Amino acid sequence: MKLVVKIVVLIGLFSTTISSCKVKNLEDINIPKSDFSRFNYVLATEDASTEDITTFFAYNPSNISPNKIYDLFNEEDLFINSNPSTSSGHVSMNQFFFSLAKDKQGYSSTPGLYRLTLNTKNRVYIEDNLSISKNNLFPARQLCIVNENLGFFYNEGKDAHKIMVFNPTKMELTGSIDLKPIIESFRPDADWVDNAGNNLVRTGSLVIEENEGKLYVSIVFLETAGLNLISNDENHFYLAVIDISSLEVEKIIAYEGVKTVGFFVSENKATTVDDNGNLYFCSWGWNQFNEGNPSKIFRIKSGETEFDMAWEIDIENLFGQGRIAQSIISYNNKIYVHISDIAYPFYSSDGNPESMSMSYYVIDPSTPDQYEQLNIPASNASNRINVFSIIDGNLMIAVPNAENGKFNGLYQLKSNGELEKYIQIENKYRPTRLYKLEN
Repeated sequence: MKLVVKIVVLIGLFSTTISSCKVKNLEDINIPKSDFSRFNYVLATEDASTEDITTFFAYNPSNISPNKIYDLFNEEDLFINSNPSTSSGHVSMNQFFFSLAKDKQGYSSTPGLYRLTLNTKNRVYIEDNLSISKNNLFPARQLCIVNENLGFFYNEGKDAHKIMVFNPTKMELTGSIDLKPIIESFRPDADWVDNAGNNLVRTGSLVIEENEGKLYVSIVFLETAGLNLISNDENHFYLAVIDISSLEVEKIIAYEGVKTVGFFVSENKATTVDDNGNLYFCSWGWNQFNEGNPSKIFRIKSGETEFDMAWEIDIENLFGQGRIAQSIISYNNKIYVHISDIAYPFYSSDGNPESMSMSYYVIDPSTPDQYEQLNIPASNASNRINVFSIIDGNLMIAVPNAENGKFNGLYQLKSNGELEKYIQIENKYRPTRLYKLEN
């Protein structure tokens, strides 16, 4: 009899426990919020020990003090956290931001074009998505949104040499741009696949950028697909020029002395356009385990569709051998860059971020051989992110540091030139991106 009573009590306790663990208001998870007057700023962070784990925190900036160090998860009244298992993308539009990599068990292994927003509980969730086919490999992909009805992205697994056209509001594919004919004409002896059938010619893995009615798409000729290796004999960066109104491919242009732009990751955007319409490209110089090229910044001038061969920022000449520029943005017609303090140790695809120190600089394009260092603490390396973003007309600068005791958070450069701390967070979360969502 006692045994029966015990079983009944245990069943009751078990039922009570299960009941208390139920997710309440489940119907609110997939309902987008309509009022973006509050909790419409979103800070994306990556776990300091596992870069592929990204957490998003919605907050109100008026409640944040730059002098306090926040443990984000323990400040639930200030920061509403969520983890929809995507990386932090670099493109936002109205109440949405976009990511091209969905994390799975700690690895960015499920490619797709994901549109994220906040639900009625102010938590980030995947509101819609477009499937991106996965081939044998997982190459980087870039994303470009021209306006609310027109965007472009690269989908190697389905059409290796096409750029997909889509409507970012409806999240529908609307067409494609085939680059294979012009590539065949430009490089008739190109090796298109390796012995395993992997694609060796990539379009849009490093750059997809629009400017003044033209779409610029990178073309990379790989020697080894599995490691993104470009031949040591190659010494140019190639870019297709496409007319956006007609979607016609006009030509391929080349910049000598550079192999790559960016770092073969979908999260980092290595191009920027200034207020005058000049388009800048930032090359880290990295070529995986093959020989790389010195890091450089180069451009296409406003009104032109050829590289400006009379202008260049040579990072090694300015800062020292092996040093690289890892992030770039134009703000108030100045160029802001994130540069390694020593020669960058390209030991692997991640470099050595915990021991790598990088500082922040500003360069006036009219004097590309001069620079000024910003009064901001040095940071770890940031190969998966571009540390710069512009919010409310101010330049936001992420300072990711995993080591305890070092500043970890964001600085803010205001339009009037005032530079100040914006937020400090515990070193266990490294900041990657800041978004402002609005109707």
